Amino acid sequence: MISALAWVRKGVAAERPSRHEMTEEEYARLQTEAASEINEAKRELKQTTDTELLNDPALKDFDLEHYDSENSSDEEAQDGPHIFSNIKGLSFYAEDEHDPLINGEDDAELEAEEAEEERVFATDNLLLVAKTEDDISSIDMCVFEPESDSLFVHHDFMLPAFPLQVTWLDYRVGRKAKMEGSGNYVAVATFEPRIEIWDLDTLDAAYPDLVLGTTDKKALRKAKGKPHKEFHTDAVMDMSWNTNVRNLLASSSADTTVKLWDLSSAVCVQS
Repeated sequence: MISALAWVRKGVAAERPSRHEMTEEEYARLQTEAASEINEAKRELKQTTDTELLNDPALKDFDLEHYDSENSSDEEAQDGPHIFSNIKGLSFYAEDEHDPLINGEDDAELEAEEAEEERVFATDNLLLVAKTEDDISSIDMCVFEPESDSLFVHHDFMLPAFPLQVTWLDYRVGRKAKMEGSGNYVAVATFEPRIEIWDLDTLDAAYPDLVLGTTDKKALRKAKGKPHKEFHTDAVMDMSWNTNVRNLLASSSADTTVKLWDLSSAVCVQS
């Protein structure tokens, strides 16, 4: 399902996008967030009784009530060849040293081909597509070719929730905030009570360059969806970027508030 679209201003995208490399700080952040999510899931699980779990329609097919009584020995006793018993016979090359994918002979050629495929031309028509497939949401930066009337995905990045609105902007934030000139970013509003801003000139990004709003779940639970002067407490429904005062972004939310954000400080300056 496609839920939002936005054009990228022609000619502003970097000709050769950079590829993001995770730092030690980002790995530590990922571990911290994963631990927090696990602890949150454990707390929710403690509040759920065994009866509620067994009666959950989504878990009925697993027959958890008789899970421990199942006998898996029948499967282990089945005769016949093992599926991986002759995996060497699946190799195209008899010896590993003859395989260019293993010995690295064609690495330079493959890297050159990939770099050419990732190249963005100033004449390209770039379209941002917010979509959700099988409960997985993402933003695709697509290249539209009017001559052949075709649209293909150049690169994409994952989103934490269903996207409601996307807005393109060129004000530099995050890692490139101090660089001169205009940038190439997209602000994404989702059912989460915050706005993510992603750098469109970076491939394989794991995190947005800037987040507007709080990520403190305790503060959000305490607010219970009621209006707060510093951050949204419910889904962000719409956004508007000020093209004249480029560091300002307005947003409206299901929490019944409209907020004005300063992109240079990631702070709500008016609510």
